[in-house]
Amino acid sequence: MSEIPTSDDEASSRAVELVRALLERHDLPKHRHASFVGEFFNLSRAASHQRVNKSSAWTLDDFQKLANHFGESLAQVLGATSSTGIEATLNVGGLAVPCRIWLEDDSEASGFAVAGIDDADSHSPRVRGSLVAMEEGGVYVVVPATAASGLKARGIARLEIDQSETPARRVAVFDDERDVANSVCEMLRAAGIDAKAFYSAADFEDAISKNEFDGYVADWLLPGGATAVPFLVAVRGLPDHRALVILSGKTRNGMADPSEVGQATIRFKAQMVEKPVLWPQLVSALLIDGLNATRPAGSQLA
Repeated sequence: MSEIPTSDDEASSRAVELVRALLERHDLPKHRHASFVGEFFNLSRAASHQRVNKSSAWTLDDFQKLANHFGESLAQVLGATSSTGIEATLNVGGLAVPCRIWLEDDSEASGFAVAGIDDADSHSPRVRGSLVAMEEGGVYVVVPATAASGLKARGIARLEIDQSETPARRVAVFDDERDVANSVCEMLRAAGIDAKAFYSAADFEDAISKNEFDGYVADWLLPGGATAVPFLVAVRGLPDHRALVILSGKTRNGMADPSEVGQATIRFKAQMVEKPVLWPQLVSALLIDGLNATRPAGSQLA
């Protein structure tokens, strides 16, 4: 019979966690764990108490018997220490999506690994899969494994997202040049953001008044030489904060006053992105200004 590794205290506590998690998943109260194990494996009271508290003398056969008894697979029993998982945030493009994760078993080829190391002499366990979890201060963030290269990360056995709790953020984009507005919207959609283009100042102002979007992107110069200040006033007049970005591509040729644009960003606490727009800068600007902030309860979005 193969035994669960017993080389250190961590392996011992891991085996105990797995057993406890299994019993808790099947509604067996903690005070009944030792008696159940004793009855199931025909152990003395002292031995059963040892098994569920600090012993690592668990074999794969033992886990298989428990799995069969409770109708689970061995992989399920060894795959997670909690039936409810761990709260985490999945960073995808411009979105930070709440999710739940189940970390891979340290006894598998994952553990608390150093991702991205290809040194054949390295003894660090390897992280499997395209997504990994990084922990800081008890908070887990899920990122692509390639983004965690050289950093400590945990393998993920399972990940769940409740779509009903993670609506796509909506952003309104105004630019009287249709090609520019459409291009910006395509960038945002590629980053997981629901974007809608507006080419008319009146339509954009109407959308702001209805408070239908989580963020607003507006070209600084309007037809006729006017500026986007009325838009900025309207957005900052909404009952709750919305991400706000100014697009400016004519400050270098003198058509737009750089100091005027700078004062507007300060006055209205907006972000400024230069044209031609690069999507990483645009998405970052929206996120910096709170695009992923929790939407207030009761807000109506079309």
